[in-house]
Amino acid sequence: MLFRGRPLGRKPVAASTPAEDLAPRPSRVLPRTPMYPEGPFAHEEGPADRPETVADRLVKLLKDRRFHSDVDLASSMAPAEILSAVMVLLARGYAFDRSGRSLRIRMRQKVEMSQDLSTVVDGLDFSEVVAKPERSEREAAGEVGGVASSERHDFAVEPGDVESVGLVLSEPPDHLTLPLSHLGSLVGAILAKRGAGKTYLGMVLVEELLEVEQPLSVVVFDPTGVWWGLCATEAGAPSSYELLLLGGSRGHLPLSPGDGARVAELCAERHPARVVVDLSQVSPAEQHGFVADFCERLMAAPHFPIHVVFDEADEFAPQRLKDLSGNQKRSLACVERLVMRGRSRGIGATLITLRPAVLSKNVLSQVDALYLLRMVEPNDIKAVRGWLENFEAGVTPEQREQCLGLLPVLPTGTSYFLRGGEPVMFRRFKVRRKRTYDSSRTPESGVVVDAVLGRPRADLLASARKIWSAK
Repeated sequence: MLFRGRPLGRKPVAASTPAEDLAPRPSRVLPRTPMYPEGPFAHEEGPADRPETVADRLVKLLKDRRFHSDVDLASSMAPAEILSAVMVLLARGYAFDRSGRSLRIRMRQKVEMSQDLSTVVDGLDFSEVVAKPERSEREAAGEVGGVASSERHDFAVEPGDVESVGLVLSEPPDHLTLPLSHLGSLVGAILAKRGAGKTYLGMVLVEELLEVEQPLSVVVFDPTGVWWGLCATEAGAPSSYELLLLGGSRGHLPLSPGDGARVAELCAERHPARVVVDLSQVSPAEQHGFVADFCERLMAAPHFPIHVVFDEADEFAPQRLKDLSGNQKRSLACVERLVMRGRSRGIGATLITLRPAVLSKNVLSQVDALYLLRMVEPNDIKAVRGWLENFEAGVTPEQREQCLGLLPVLPTGTSYFLRGGEPVMFRRFKVRRKRTYDSSRTPESGVVVDAVLGRPRADLLASARKIWSAK
């Protein structure tokens, strides 16, 4: 069918168009804001009366597009300011290139994924040029309120002290040597991101516990299967610690999910017992049940000094339950009870975790000593901030902010140590080198582990076989 007239949707065209209607019309121009930068550093050119932010200062340092070392940056800005500025600039669409321990800034490409803070700062070290806060002479001498307030040497054991032969955790030893009175019922927590050295530090601590002459039982719960290295020397020869390794592919005895109470019974019967429990071949739900059984039996046993190490402690005492079977709920209740009420029974503990934010707050609140290695997650740093704020009398605001600012960029193997009590102990130290085999390091392709493990005490192994055969 044919339609007469003009097509639908079209206006009639005038026979002649005035010349002024043909002139180009002005296009709309978007304002220059950080959302629409016209150049690599366009946000610098904001209003003159706008106060300068830490992000502005970092851009000024890096706007020559050259690499700047971490030492150069830390000499111009505080570590906490650098980290805050990096987070802001990443959100604005910037990206950072790394060359060793140096940074440069650029605009992120449209096809490029946004970076996270850990990718940018991991491996940088701002601690070499951190200025120490000025203190009065009395504070420098550690006399204010009887609280040691320095970060370096106020907490070393005095040379003439009878307890100077203690737990040597640092290199050099005087940076952190804990007296032997810190053994037994002390509860500690080692907090760090993956690869920062938290398990390494835990093994160094256990080495020290194994070498004391006092009768102290030590039990390590290892869900990752890497603690067997305590049974060998650094060179791979059998160690002299006479540890009993249960479970795993290298265990002296096999392990089943129902053996948790038997391990506690063995420790009570053959005190002092030194045992590593390899749970790497047991399912998570069975691991939770195993630990719950152990804690219940240990709390019911006669009193004796024992230190229990929970690697990946957030699995056994989480802030939020993940296991719907009920085993994790039982484990949480039992670990909380052991930590909160074990002191009077001679029970101490060390909890090692990647994420302090996901560790039970009831457990974390009972911690006497805190070891802080590299952490990047804001929620984890927030959890640490809350813990540090409980020590207003022993940790100055400047020290607290310096610690929190350096946590994301602490070198691997460098840790802060904080202990409550009288006096409060607070310092940064480098973890000493292990004396046993480094089984927790990242496996290398083509490298075959040829370490030969030591044997446990004959009476301990015999008792274990007797208890296991009776099940």
